[in-house]
Amino acid sequence: MDTPLLQLAGLNLSFAGNSVLDNVDFRVGRGVIASLIGPNGAGKTSLFNCITGFYKPQSGSIKVDGRELMG
Repeated sequence: MDTPLLQLAGLNLSFAGNSVLDNVDFRVGRGVIASLIGPNGAGKTSLFNCITGFYKPQSGSIKVDGRELMG
C-alpha cells in the first residue's frame, strides 16, 4: 500500500477549553484532489492552520509524504 501524501491521525485542538478539532483522521492519497466541506464554525480553517503549522494541536499526528510534522 502506498503511503498517503497527507495523513492526519487523532488530531485535537482546543482554545480556552473549547474543543475545535476532536480526534480528526484524514488521508489524501497521491494524485488525489480532495476537498473539506462543512458549515461555518466546523473547524475547516483551524484544520488547515494545523497542517500549515500556524496552530499547534494539543495531540495527534500530521504526516506529509510519511514525514511527521508534529514534535
